[in-house]
Formats: sequence, structure tokens, C-alpha cells
Amino acid sequence: MIDFLLSMLKWSGIIIVALILIGVLIEQFCRWRLERLMDRDLTYIERNGHAIHYVKKGQGKGTVVFLSGMGSSHAIWHDIQDRVAESAVTLSYDRSGIQFSDGAKERVTNLQVSNELHDLLEKIDCPKPFILVAHSMAAIYMRPFVAQHRDDIAGILLVEGAHPLQKIHASAQLKTLLRTPSPWLIRFAVHSGLYRCMFSFLPISQEIPFGHPLHVRERDFFYRSVETTLDELQQDSFNFKDALQRPDFGDIPLMVLAGTSDIRYAGIKDKQLAAEYKRWVIEHQYAQLALSTDSRFIEASKSGHLVQIHDADLIINCVESLLPFRGESK
Repeated sequence: MIDFLLSMLKWSGIIIVALILIGVLIEQFCRWRLERLMDRDLTYIERNGHAIHYVKKGQGKGTVVFLSGMGSSHAIWHDIQDRVAESAVTLSYDRSGIQFSDGAKERVTNLQVSNELHDLLEKIDCPKPFILVAHSMAAIYMRPFVAQHRDDIAGILLVEGAHPLQKIHASAQLKTLLRTPSPWLIRFAVHSGLYRCMFSFLPISQEIPFGHPLHVRERDFFYRSVETTLDELQQDSFNFKDALQRPDFGDIPLMVLAGTSDIRYAGIKDKQLAAEYKRWVIEHQYAQLALSTDSRFIEASKSGHLVQIHDADLIINCVESLLPFRGESK
């Protein structure tokens, strides 16, 4: 009996190892194929010896700059950027180590991200003034840039912007709910092909419809972003503390756009915890209004965190209302 059990364990182990190896080989083949098929018309600048990917569209006397959140690429702004480019110069880009941009040796800090943005704007001659449209963690990353270039900024739109005190104000239960998997597990899933396989049949997020172009892009290319995303997760407490050192935007016109749809809480069975999560989101979004003496709160009633997917028209309307140079691009 013992010999039989040992034999079963042995063969189970062999099968598991074989499946992992097959998964790794398939994953490497998928990456090779994606790299070959990747658009060769992508635009880059070189910064500190590595390439930064960007998308610049439109004409005019000012620039709308789209800033993506933690682990997120330029692709989240694709449709919105196309529409806004009819009224102004627009820019979206991949931070170092995200999707089509090379990784950098520096840790991800607010200052590093802000300096990179400054260099990008300078190198590709983006006209001033700037409208900054920041999603999620980008609201934290951009604070040094705002402090250093306040006179060049005509307006700021925070789309579900992160608040530097949000982690401190979360209960233990809420922190558990929002906790990400262990880094080793994420790396294993990505490099073994499990991540690609799983999300070929399941949605990555309840807010991203299965088969949506963003779903496909994130599934296909997350392997290029995984290490920087994990670094961003490790650095978030440091970056939150740093953001508190730059507590306001002065009188720069500010719009705070918050998703209020229950789609964000759909998978939470504990109604009390869901209610706490909802209060936590709204309280921190309203708190962003204190960043400027000229601020407004806008409700995105169709959206959760990913307003770009469910309320794109609302973002476009907000951006256009901030454009002091609208109509000068013709």
C-alpha cells in the first residue's frame, strides 16, 4: 500500500512538472510571436539608455497629458485620446518597464515618474499649457511634476485618483479584501503561462468585459510589465508618504471624477464590508477637492474604478471643459 502511494506521488509530481514545462514553452512561444507581430510603427524616445514608448496625436497650442495608474499602459486611454486629439495635442505613454517601454534601473518613485514625464514632454516638443488627466495611482506619481511646473498647468482631472491616506484609513477587513496575491505567485502565473491561459477564458477584472481590447492587451503583454508592477506595489507606501509632502495644487482648476456604480462591489458577498468599501471610496474622492481652491466633484454613475471603459464620454466632456485653448487647433 505504501509503495502504491509513493508511486502515485511520484507520477503525480512528474505530471505536474511536465505540465509546468509545457506551460513555460507555450508561454515563450506566445511571447516570441507577439514580439514579432508587435507594431513596428511604435514611437519612442531614449532616456537614460532605454526606450520610452509614447503616443502623440492632434494639433494645437496646448497638450492634454494622459497618465495611467499602477501597472497600467497607454492603452487604457486609446479611444479617449483619439476623441480629445480633435481639439488639442494629446500624449499618452508607457512609464519605464510598462508594456512597450524598456525597464529602468531606478525604483518607481513619484520623483522618478515626474522627471521621466518632464523629459518626455521636452524631447517631443509638447506645447504648453498642459492639462493633466491622471487615473488611479498616477494622481500620486504626478505630484512632484505639479509642484515643479505649476505655472505650466492649465487644469487637472483626477479620474478615480488615489489618495495618500487611503491605506491608513482602511479597516483590517478592507485591507484583506484589497490585498494582491504574493509576488512569487504572480511571477509563477505569468512565467508559467497560467496567467495567459486563465484569462483566455475569464475576465481579468469584473470592470473589463471579456474580449474588450483592453482585456486582450493586458492579457497578451502583462509579461512585459509584471516586474515594474510588482515594484510599484512595493513602493506604494513610500510614494503615499511622499505625496503628503506636496499637499495642494494651489489654484489650478481641478476636477475630481469618481465612479459610483455598484459594479465595483458586485463580487463582495459581505454587505457590511461592501458598504464600508463604498464609503471609503467616496470619502477619499471628496477629500481630493481640498487639493485646489478651484475644484469640482463629478460623479461617474456608470462606472467603478475603470471610468475609461464605462464613462468615456464623461471624461472627454471634463477634459474639454478644462481646455483654455480649445478651438485654437484649427
